[in-house]
Amino acid sequence: MSNYFPVGTFPIGCLLIGFFAAMLGPSCLFAQDREDASAAAVVAAVNVDDALEQAMEDLSLFSPRLLREFYAARGFSHAWSPDQAASMLGLAQDSVAHGLDAKDFNADAIQGLLAAHDLEANDNSAARWRADLILSDTLLRYLHHLQYGKYNPKEINPNWTFVASVDAAALQAEIQEVLAADELSAAVDAVLPHAPFYEQLKLGYARYLSLSERLQDEGGWTPLPAGPNLKIGMRDSRVPRIREQLALLDGDDFPPTADLDIYDKALYEALREFQKRSGLAPDGVIGPRTLVALNRPLDESLAAIRANLERMRWLYHELPHDYLLVDIAAYQLELVRDQQLVWSTRAVVGTDENQTPMFRDEMEHLVFNPTWTVPSSIQKKMRGVPSDYHVIDRRTGRRAYPSNPTDHRRYRLVQQPGPKNALGKVKFMFPNGHAIYLHDTPSRHLFARGRRAYSHGCVRVQEPLDLAREVLVSQNWDMSAINRVVDSGRTRYVNLDEHLPVLLYYLTARADEQGRVGFRNDLYQRDASLLSRLGGPSRADRLVFSEAEAPVTEPELQSPATTTAMPTPTATAKTAEPVASSGAAEAGLKATVDAQHDGQAELLSPDQAAPRAARNAGRVPDSSQPDASSPEASSNQQPVQAPWWGLSMNLQASAVFPALAETPGPILSPSQRASERFTSADLRLDQPMISWRSQDSSKQATDANERVQSRGF
Repeated sequence: MSNYFPVGTFPIGCLLIGFFAAMLGPSCLFAQDREDASAAAVVAAVNVDDALEQAMEDLSLFSPRLLREFYAARGFSHAWSPDQAASMLGLAQDSVAHGLDAKDFNADAIQGLLAAHDLEANDNSAARWRADLILSDTLLRYLHHLQYGKYNPKEINPNWTFVASVDAAALQAEIQEVLAADELSAAVDAVLPHAPFYEQLKLGYARYLSLSERLQDEGGWTPLPAGPNLKIGMRDSRVPRIREQLALLDGDDFPPTADLDIYDKALYEALREFQKRSGLAPDGVIGPRTLVALNRPLDESLAAIRANLERMRWLYHELPHDYLLVDIAAYQLELVRDQQLVWSTRAVVGTDENQTPMFRDEMEHLVFNPTWTVPSSIQKKMRGVPSDYHVIDRRTGRRAYPSNPTDHRRYRLVQQPGPKNALGKVKFMFPNGHAIYLHDTPSRHLFARGRRAYSHGCVRVQEPLDLAREVLVSQNWDMSAINRVVDSGRTRYVNLDEHLPVLLYYLTARADEQGRVGFRNDLYQRDASLLSRLGGPSRADRLVFSEAEAPVTEPELQSPATTTAMPTPTATAKTAEPVASSGAAEAGLKATVDAQHDGQAELLSPDQAAPRAARNAGRVPDSSQPDASSPEASSNQQPVQAPWWGLSMNLQASAVFPALAETPGPILSPSQRASERFTSADLRLDQPMISWRSQDSSKQATDANERVQSRGF
C-alpha cells in the first residue's frame, strides 16, 4: 500500500474522494428528480389530453377547435363548478324568452350531469371532462346565438342578407371573462346586446306566449266572423267580440260602455293604432283586411316573432346608442339617439326584382346637389340627350359632343344637379359592396302610397333635408345653412365627424314600448326560408380564427365507426370553422365592376369567389368608391387571413407542459383532422362577390362611379 499512498497522504486522498462523491451525489439525484418530474408531467398531460379528446369524440360540439383552444389557454384545467352549472342551466331554460329552445343549449344534458354529481370529482376522467365540455359548449352556443344569431343568413337569404364574420378569439375571451366573474348570469347579461327594438319584441313575444297558454286552457282562438264594413258610431253584434279580441292582443282594457254593440271612440282609437302598426291604412274602418289581421292565428304570430328576433340578432352586435334604422318591410326610416327614437319619415324601397338587401354599415358623408349617371340599360334606349345631361367619354373622362350619345360602350350620360335630378337634392353615403345608399327623389307622389316598393334597391327618403339637418346637427348645420348649399346648385360633399351606423333591416314583426306587436306583409317573401329553419340545428360556419393551424403530415387512419351524440336536437356532425383565405377574407363584402359587362354586376357563388379572390392577391376594388381622389372614396378594405388545417393540441400544450414539446404525434387523430381540414376553395364567404377584370384604371373609376350612382334611379 505504501507504493500507492505515501505516508501522510492516504487520509487526504480519502477526504477528496469523499468530497467529490458528496458533491456529485445530490446532482445526480436532482437530475433524476427532474427527469422523473418531467416524465410525470408528460404522463399527466397525456392523461388529460386522452380524457379530453375522448370526451370530445363522444359529443357533438358547436366548435371543437374553439373549445380546444379555450382549454389550452387555461392549461387544460377544468372550468366549471356546480354553482356555475346551475346558473347555466337557468339561462338555457330561460332562452325561450328569446324565441329559442332550451334544447338548443343542452338543458337535458346539464340536468343529467348535475344529478349525477359529475362536476364534484376533481379528476381527469372522461366523465369529468365530458361534463365540463358540455357546459363550455353550452356557454359558447349561448353567447354566439344571442349576439350573432343561431343561423347563418347566407344559408337562408344568401342573395339579400349580408353579415360580418364572427371573431372566434373574441368569443373565447368572453367565455373566459364570464367564467371568471362572481355571478355567471349577470356576467352573461353584461356581454349581450340590449337593443331597444329587440327588447320590445321580446316583450311582445312574452305577451303572445302568455296569451297562447291562456287560450289553450279556454278552448283556443276563435276567429271573428265576416260582415259589412264597420265605421265609428255604427251598431253591430260583432263589436263586443272585436273589442275583446283587441284587448287580448294589446293587453289593454277598454273603459266601460253603456251599449256594448256600439262602435265607440275608445275602440276607434285603439283600432287605428292596431292598423298603423299592422301596415294598414289607419282609417278606423273594420273591413276585410283588418279582420284578417285581427284573426291571425296565434301559432303563426309566435313563429313570425321568433323569426324576426333571429333576424334582429344578425345585425345588432355592439350597436351604439345612436343609429339610423331602415325598416324595409314597413317602408320607414327611423333615427335613434341615445337609444330613443327622435325622428322618422317614410321611405321607398326596392321592387321585388331589385330588392333592398339587409345589411349594416356606417354613414360617412352626404352629397348635396348630387349628379346621377344613367344606367347603360336606359341609355341605349334613349333617342336623344336632354339639356340637363352631360355626355362623358369613357376613354378620356371628359365631356364630349358625339353624334351618337346612346353608344353606352363609349359614352356615359350624367344628369346634372337640378329639380329633375333622379337623386334629388341630397344623398347619404355609407360606402358598401351593394351600391346602396339613401337619397332624395323628384317622385314625391310615391310617398302617399301604402305599398312603397318602387326603387332599384336604394332607399328614397320622404324628408331628406330634415334628415340632413338631424344627421349634421352636431356639426352646427341648421336648415338655413342646408338651404343655402342646396340653392347654390353646386355639388358639395360634407363628411361626418362621427360615422353614423345604418341598419337596413327586413322585419315582418316589430313591437312598441308596451310590447304591442305589429305584423307586416312579407314584401320579398323571405319569411318561408327562415321559418322552415326554426328549431333546426345550427352551424359554426360564421366563426373566423385569426391564425392558421399546423398542417397535418401523418398518414390517414381509420376513424371510429360510431360516436355518441349529445342529447340535443342541435347536434350536428363536427365541421371545420373557416379562416378567411389570403385574398378572400371578407372579399364577398366588396362589390366591383366587370368592365366586360359595362358596369353590370357579375355575381359569383362563394365557391367561385374564393379562388378568384386568391388569384387577385387579396385586394378587390370597391365599386362604392369611384376614385381615390373623390370624396366618395373610402378605405373600406378588409384584412386578409390565412387558411387553417386543423389544430394540433401539442402546440398549445407545450406552452403549459414544456416536456410535451418533445412528445411526438398530435393529440387529434389523423382521421379527425382530415374530416376537419379544408382549403380556401371550400370557404363559404359571407357575401357574394363581384369580379373586376378591367385593365384601364380610369375606366374602372368611371364604371364604378356609374354603378354606384345609377342604383338610385
